[in-house]
Amino acid sequence: MPAQIPINTVVDKTLEGIVQAQRDYSKWTDGDWLWNAPEYMLSTYIAQKISEIDGAKYLTLENSTKSAIEDAGARGKGKLHSKMRANGRFDVLLWWGSYDPRAVIEVKNQIGNVDAIRDDLLRIREVLKRKRDDSSFQFGIVAYYTSTTDSREFSARERIAKRIDNICKDARDIVGEELQITTFNKNIRVEDDSAWVAAVLLIK
Repeated sequence: MPAQIPINTVVDKTLEGIVQAQRDYSKWTDGDWLWNAPEYMLSTYIAQKISEIDGAKYLTLENSTKSAIEDAGARGKGKLHSKMRANGRFDVLLWWGSYDPRAVIEVKNQIGNVDAIRDDLLRIREVLKRKRDDSSFQFGIVAYYTSTTDSREFSARERIAKRIDNICKDARDIVGEELQITTFNKNIRVEDDSAWVAAVLLIK
């Protein structure tokens, strides 16, 4: 029986997927950056990288939110919270080897601040809180790519570093104290007067 895959390994592979998407898109376009690509490219690359991990799991893309909540044993009685967007779909859904949903992964391309992921954070918060003692959901991830250029006051690298910190701080305020948020990112990559990064907010 394959071992359960660690959460940190899922985070690492999520980041690797974004980095690989940037590399490939740049190659295909002779130098263009990932912010010009459609968001589903990031989702596909993230799923591909996670699928390479040894261990008990499987993945679905654009999985129905409502059916995932039911499969997780978190439906229960009463109306689902509106912030779950129950009629929508999760970008990537990671399942346990036992065929129960384990993690929601929401993906965003080229964000500048927390407002771009506010709805995703609230969605994951409500999914993880729903029937917590019965639900198979363990954690959630907001994965994002962001890039910028030098300004008069700060280098592109400095602006990216500050952006990551601000997004994490603001995300904690949105999610509240019931859940823990940790930020992870790959090295900030600098080219001429511009920089980009792959980053993740882990919520559990």
